[in-house]
Amino acid sequence: MIKRENIKQAIEAIAQRNPEIGYSLDEMLGTGAIGVPSSPAQTSKDPTLYFLFQGEQVPIRKYQYFNEGTVPLEQRLLIKYGELAQKQKIAAQGGPVDYRQAARKIRAAGLLLMVTHEIDYAMARVQSTWTRASEGAGSSRVQTALLSWLEKIKGPDPTLKIPPPDLHEGSAPAPRFQGVVDYVTPAEFQPFPFSMETLLQVAALNLEFFHVRFVLNCLVQGAANRLFACLVEGQIQGLIFLNLKTQFLSKGLEIKYLATVGGQAQDPAGPTPKKVKGVGTFLVAGTWLLWKTRLPDVKEISLDAEIGANRFYRSIGFHPRRLCEFVLKNPRGFLLRAIWIMAGNCRDVPPGLRAALEGLIIAQFKILRQKAHRPEDRAYRKWIVAFLKFGLQSETHPEFVRSILQNLFRYQKAIPEFSALIEVAAESDLMPTEPERTVAVQPVQVIRSAEFARHLEQVFHLENAKRLHAMHSVLQHPSLASKWSEAAPRLATPEELAWVHTPEYIERIAQTAGQTLTALDLDTQTTAKSYEVARLAVGSVFSLLDKLWDGEAQRGFACIRPPGHHAEPDKAMGFCLFNNTALGACYLRHRHGAARVMIVDIDAHHGNGIQAAFYDSAQVLYVSLHRFPGYPGTGNFGEVGRGDGEGFTVNVPLTNGHGDQDFAEIIQLLVRPLARQYQPAALLVACGFDLYLHDRLGGMRVTPEGYALITALLVEIAEQSCDGRIAFIMEGGYSIKGIQECGLRVMQELCRLPTLNRNAIDRIKALRAPRLAALKKAITIHRKYWDTLH
Repeated sequence: MIKRENIKQAIEAIAQRNPEIGYSLDEMLGTGAIGVPSSPAQTSKDPTLYFLFQGEQVPIRKYQYFNEGTVPLEQRLLIKYGELAQKQKIAAQGGPVDYRQAARKIRAAGLLLMVTHEIDYAMARVQSTWTRASEGAGSSRVQTALLSWLEKIKGPDPTLKIPPPDLHEGSAPAPRFQGVVDYVTPAEFQPFPFSMETLLQVAALNLEFFHVRFVLNCLVQGAANRLFACLVEGQIQGLIFLNLKTQFLSKGLEIKYLATVGGQAQDPAGPTPKKVKGVGTFLVAGTWLLWKTRLPDVKEISLDAEIGANRFYRSIGFHPRRLCEFVLKNPRGFLLRAIWIMAGNCRDVPPGLRAALEGLIIAQFKILRQKAHRPEDRAYRKWIVAFLKFGLQSETHPEFVRSILQNLFRYQKAIPEFSALIEVAAESDLMPTEPERTVAVQPVQVIRSAEFARHLEQVFHLENAKRLHAMHSVLQHPSLASKWSEAAPRLATPEELAWVHTPEYIERIAQTAGQTLTALDLDTQTTAKSYEVARLAVGSVFSLLDKLWDGEAQRGFACIRPPGHHAEPDKAMGFCLFNNTALGACYLRHRHGAARVMIVDIDAHHGNGIQAAFYDSAQVLYVSLHRFPGYPGTGNFGEVGRGDGEGFTVNVPLTNGHGDQDFAEIIQLLVRPLARQYQPAALLVACGFDLYLHDRLGGMRVTPEGYALITALLVEIAEQSCDGRIAFIMEGGYSIKGIQECGLRVMQELCRLPTLNRNAIDRIKALRAPRLAALKKAITIHRKYWDTLH
């Protein structure tokens, strides 16, 4: 508890530097304007003490008070006095007041008064300390330079940035490391950037340990090269103070103090600063790189941790040595990732750092070669695998990618995660491969027929022949001339239809042949030729897949109708009669012996029929990106398959209004890793054009550019996972303009006529963590089934 005599001592200390302010504060103390609470407002666990200033409770950090005496009291008294003086000045000016702007001015005036007072105190320390402790012209030069700098930053412009004088002549330039906090936010680890602006930030943040006098003392006492900051867009997010110590002839680097904006209780007297995650880990990572690049004689990093911080330090690789003392053995978890990002951003990697990073890689493989018996061991393995995957994607330092690959092949038999890691490595240019062979570019195979127009002939319906004609017009575009060839359609047999549909259902549709109009449900009707046309649609998909399987083409587009992905084994739904895409997957299995087929459904509506066909099968991996809630009401996160098929149905239900980048992100961060691990024989795309932003039924906002991006990514995934075999099978889409514009961009990408800026693809491929909430949830649900999602 703060006592009246403590406040008196603080006022006397202020008066030594500024008698006028000291006299005013003493008068306020005498009149009761400054005092102590009559009853303590805090408990023993409360980290804050209080005194009263004009009836307002002013907080003091308990740690600072017990360790620094009256210093935090002096600083708070000066801030409150400066604020009071500014309030009086505003009141004297009269006129209307912008209260928000006035509050900012009042707060700034208080901070400026306190910082200026502390600079005066530092200047007095320089004049006395350096004179007593040093002799000769050298020390006099340093003293003069430091005094001159302190006088300059105390000037009228608080934004003036003047670097302090170099107090350590001959030393190497101070290290700076670039990294990220909050997963993606760029940040910099650097020596504390002394200026009036940063001192004012320190005053406003009032971080534990790091008050303004401590920071200035580091400069005055020649310890500024041990004080480092985490800066995000020029704003301090955390500070760390290091101490070199020798114990039993062994040098160590001690983390003496560490505090972050996000890791402390909010200062009740200050503003609410922007908080970002991962700053503490970032500061420790910067310290590790400092050790490995500048301090070769140091043997370890250690710290004394408060009980409340033990869990954090253990999670990043610190181990207890004595009571409350921890030593960093091997970085792990988020620290491992932070170190790797910082190292990757170094233009040149010194030999010491290179050797240390090689050691980290070897240490991770040593752990992977051991069996994980405990849950925490299994969780840690996931961290290591994620770290190695991240390392394999490095574009700045190929030597580390080679090191990971060498260890990966050396220990492949002992590492269960070998396959998942090698699939990531396959994307690297450094992956050993066979000499490339020149392959002639094959035309895209297209299936089309005028017969498809005979379904719902002379019936007004959203799913009409105009959709087909729109796609036919796309095929006549000059850019596609000679880029595609036409395969001959055929009728699917009833026996082939029975791979998905029940005999009773097939017979029911067959009986509609010759009937003028038959309603199967509210949305789905047939006319005289519908049964034949629906069989032709399915058989056309089979013909297209024959071309792909026989090597006549790698890519294909089935321009067919009626659509099929809503058709269930025993029921017509959503304009669909027979399930074209699902039957195509079955055809690959039954006729060509494909062990695994992957279907990606990019229709705006969930393909309930495809899901039902393979819900208990592992031979087809079905991924659907669709609007939810919406027709047909299926496709929520929890629908993951059952029995042998559990984990092989992956739904990403999305609310209305998602656009190009959202769908591209899902394909990059979910579809790509799934395909990489599943290794299908072919990739089938249930291609609905109703994601188009003006489609009357879709509710999404994908542009033609978005369709080009989706196609480019899916084609690349097919090239990496199934020798390039990919077939787009037309499903929904009810805007003629949308089919024309989006269909053209799809065909141009399939025909190797890229219309995209390469940067658009590179930006998507650079994504490392999901942004969309639905994607995050889908990944979280399916992590237990797929290692590549960890």
